[in-house]
Amino acid sequence: MRKLILVAAIVCAAGAATAQDVTVKSKTDTKGFVGLNWTFGPHASGLEGVVGAMNYRIDPDGDVKGAKLSLHLGFGPGPVQGKIKLTGVAGQDDGMAELGLGYGSHGFFGTGGLLGDHWNVGGDLYFQNGWEGYAGLHSLTFDKPKAPAMVITPEQ
Repeated sequence: MRKLILVAAIVCAAGAATAQDVTVKSKTDTKGFVGLNWTFGPHASGLEGVVGAMNYRIDPDGDVKGAKLSLHLGFGPGPVQGKIKLTGVAGQDDGMAELGLGYGSHGFFGTGGLLGDHWNVGGDLYFQNGWEGYAGLHSLTFDKPKAPAMVITPEQ
């Protein structure tokens, strides 16, 4: 009889417990990064080192929106060429577009490209004539927020 009462008590307690509603929210993050680009075109320096920071918001489904600020220093032949870029970024965690403006050794330019985990490609179009393309590798990764473990609490 005692076993039957104990089992009934456990069943009643389990019936009174409910799972909490678990929602996964967007995650906002700021990350610093380093990279190496190979540049080509009339204003290209060959190889350039990149250092920067990116602030972004990523949703559980992988949607990304944010901004990226980067400093590029060429170390090809001749004098050191440098530039700074500020871009807006939007897309999915595995591939997104970036579009923005910059200033460098050859004046102001518009910039655009594609960006993903550890890779980027794109180009710069100088306002005073000329262009430069690039492809590179960097240290950025974009992790989707994960749902917390399911928690069961007794109803009150």
